[in-house]
Amino acid sequence: MKYKVGDFEVFHLSAGTFALDGGAMFGVVPKVLWNKIIECDDLNRIPMGTNVLVIKAGKELILVDTGIGNKWSDKLKKIYDINPKNAFDGLDFGPENITKIILTHLHFDHAGGTTIYNQYMELVPAFPNATYYVQEEEWTWATHPNERTKASYLQENILPLKEKIELLDGDTEIAKGVRVIKTGGHTAGHEIVIVESNGEFGVFLGDLVPMSLHVPLPYIMAYDNFPVDTLEKKKELYVEFIKNDYTLFFEHDRIPTAGKLLLKDGKFSLEKFNQ
Repeated sequence: MKYKVGDFEVFHLSAGTFALDGGAMFGVVPKVLWNKIIECDDLNRIPMGTNVLVIKAGKELILVDTGIGNKWSDKLKKIYDINPKNAFDGLDFGPENITKIILTHLHFDHAGGTTIYNQYMELVPAFPNATYYVQEEEWTWATHPNERTKASYLQENILPLKEKIELLDGDTEIAKGVRVIKTGGHTAGHEIVIVESNGEFGVFLGDLVPMSLHVPLPYIMAYDNFPVDTLEKKKELYVEFIKNDYTLFFEHDRIPTAGKLLLKDGKFSLEKFNQ
């Protein structure tokens, strides 16, 4: 889907689909509640997408996250029901045109497309002309994973970026009108991306609010390392999103989903755009 945020063109694109455990995706919310809004399969998995954002900002062509990639064994494809997709199909630009890549964090479903195998079966950056941006704290976590995090931080997506990465220290402007806010919560170095042009605003939420179904404040993943931080950041940022009429872009809906945040009777909801 193509949108306008002020003078910027914004493309919200599918980079494939996969599935994760529904209970893990909704944390303390019981299945009797979340299963009313999204059905799971007989393995308790819910259908999800890996959606990315491309921002045409002046001379910059900025990609936010890279999807799940295609470096998967048949076994893992089956476990996660992985179906990767080329997000650039049908567009008049491709990976070679991307100038900057912002990574909300380095989990496999967000950074899986950062690297590819070349003709010599060597892992190389998938976007040869781009600089990659990520929080320094996230890079440290990703390159020194512990027993709980190592399944999410796959080193083949991370280590080949060493020569192309620019590490950030907190909130940073990446290009005129495009900035990141370090939120923490899901991971220590998780960040979201703000787009601002001519008084209009958009935000790519990463895993702060992974799906449109996670808009209600208590709907927080069990995968979050710091769930209370996620809650507090959602409450803080929601005020800004409503005040300035942000367009919200979600990463993990099965179909790329965007909309406007609403507050009624003390409860937050989403007014979705037509798909």
